[in-house]
Amino acid sequence: MKENNSLLQLFGGAALCAAGLFLLSHSVQVTSTFGMGYFALGSMQIPSGLIIIPLLLGIFWFIVNTKSLGAKILMVAGIVIIVVGIMASVRFYFIHKSLYEYILMIGMIVAGAALLARALLMGKGK
Repeated sequence: MKENNSLLQLFGGAALCAAGLFLLSHSVQVTSTFGMGYFALGSMQIPSGLIIIPLLLGIFWFIVNTKSLGAKILMVAGIVIIVVGIMASVRFYFIHKSLYEYILMIGMIVAGAALLARALLMGKGK
């Protein structure tokens, strides 16, 4: 009599996946080059101070004419440009680890995700 305990699989998979992600997150160093003078978008270099100009123009236009749709679009575009600029400047570096440690971390993540998928996607009668 083999009983399928999906609740145990759910929590076990979540714990295994969370532990693997925790270990992997401690193996990554995150740095940013934003504010170093230039914002790089592909091969194009834009001075980082210039990316706030659309936002400032949108705020100015919005204060002058609060009903203008163009001012709202320009402000949102300015905010999007700033957020994309910050996200594009983030760099991820893996800290030196052995192959065994990486296989262990990735294996924990995959095994946990498989147990989660099994518990969530398999019905009671399957």
